[in-house]
Amino acid sequence: MAEQSADYLSRLQEYKQRLDDLMDEARGQVERQAPDALDKMATTARTIARRLDDMASDVRQRAKEREAAPEAAGTSDRASDPPGEPPVPPVD
Repeated sequence: MAEQSADYLSRLQEYKQRLDDLMDEARGQVERQAPDALDKMATTARTIARRLDDMASDVRQRAKEREAAPEAAGTSDRASDPPGEPPVPPVD
């Protein structure tokens, strides 16, 4: 019985050592890959920022164009008022 428990402890220590080695290896891989992942994230962030800047610029340009033509503002979306009475045909 003591032999089985010594064997069991020996295997547990071996498994623990393997897990520790795997964790060390994984940490090393993460540290090596982290700069690449951060570079990709930064590139994506720059792309999104550029698109947002372009969108903001377009909106500012449209606002300036609307300010330049204030008489047309608000009339293109409104329907004209219907006439009060239809025209009366002339009597012969």
